[in-house]
Amino acid sequence: MVIQLPPHPNDSLEINNRLKQVRVFVCTETCNLSGYTYCLNHQRLLDTLNQGAVANAMPLGREFLPLIKVEMSFPAGETKITREANVRKSNILFVGEKSDSQPEIPESLDRQFAYRTKPKTALSAEIQLPLYVLKGQIYGEAWQQILDVVDRADRFIALTNAEVIRTTDNSEMKFDFLAVNRDKIVYIGQPADSTGLPPIN
Repeated sequence: MVIQLPPHPNDSLEINNRLKQVRVFVCTETCNLSGYTYCLNHQRLLDTLNQGAVANAMPLGREFLPLIKVEMSFPAGETKITREANVRKSNILFVGEKSDSQPEIPESLDRQFAYRTKPKTALSAEIQLPLYVLKGQIYGEAWQQILDVVDRADRFIALTNAEVIRTTDNSEMKFDFLAVNRDKIVYIGQPADSTGLPPIN
């Protein structure tokens, strides 16, 4: 059961018009959390996770990911509702973005912060994390391989069209977008069925 919490008007982050709320699912080794985090209006969730943000001249989310209206679930089946929680980024396995309608960014602001993007190539990937296997696509330059994409400084890498399998019970979840903690990856490679190679005996 999900309990709807009342708004908290005294929270300066919630009423800061430079920020937008993004609905997320945060997975750690000890619990899962569903709630909302903050990004600058012109920022993607991946950028906020890797770089943090600045609100009211103060850093936001440098080492911890702030969440509000949080439902926490634990392996034993216990759930807990809390107004806010701050999750240490180094303990996160992955963050899934859930669709919620957001107010449109004014056109002038959108143009001011338009992203300069280069064409990317999708690479099928299978990622082993503690307790989870993830399957989906990561993205690199035309010449890059999987190792080139993951062997870099960013803490979180993007995985799209993601299938999440929990190894303890084979339960599945699907997300359009996941940000995966690179430091938690046990291994990453092509899915066995996408290599075109015969199985190794």
